[in-house]
Amino acid sequence: MATKLTDSCLQKVGDDEPIFVLRAQDMLAPGIVRAWAIRLHEWRCPAFPYHYFIECPLPKVQEALALASQMERWSTRKVPD
Repeated sequence: MATKLTDSCLQKVGDDEPIFVLRAQDMLAPGIVRAWAIRLHEWRCPAFPYHYFIECPLPKVQEALALASQMERWSTRKVPD
């Protein structure tokens, strides 16, 4: 479990900075995370053709794609409340 005190990404969040959290149980989350990875690839790797984005050298893209796959395998999935 990540908390602001234990997660390096969350530690960067300002005390009054708005954030948005997607949970693995949210059926929409994997697709949203993949779309975010695609956009990051487009911004940071413009010389890399889109159809090669899975091979993008950015660790953050690879991390997001792996997370999306983990979310899809989550045992309890539902439409957001």
